Amino acid sequence: MNNNRGSYGSYQQGYGGSSSPTIKNPSTQFEKGPEFNDRDRLNDLLATEKWLTDGFNVFVRETSHQDLYNDVLHILNETHHACRDVFNLMFEKGWYSVHPEQPSHIADHYQKYSGHQNQFPSQSTSSYNQYQTGVGQHPRDY
Repeated sequence: MNNNRGSYGSYQQGYGGSSSPTIKNPSTQFEKGPEFNDRDRLNDLLATEKWLTDGFNVFVRETSHQDLYNDVLHILNETHHACRDVFNLMFEKGWYSVHPEQPSHIADHYQKYSGHQNQFPSQSTSSYNQYQTGVGQHPRDY
């Protein structure tokens, strides 16, 4: 690999108005065959880490015991870091690419959804302020 790379390796950006822009590193060679190779293992590991973080997110959100909440929250954070490490390794090896969105598409979507703001309750309504200030909210009794 290139010695002039940053913390995530060098990358090739095929933007410049191309129809299929990608940001990725040059792909590391691996043996293609019926057996699991390093790329397959990392893909499987990334999918597993994503599945674990999804499950731990639900667990943390629904845990009522404070000590258990703290322990699982710590595990959730470690799992997110492990997932990011696998992603970074795959990106560095060129096995995970990112496709940036073109600015014109972002502007189109912004315009499309900016009109939807009037569908949300105004900040001056009493029901909205009730939820913001906690008025009428009672602490859970565990």
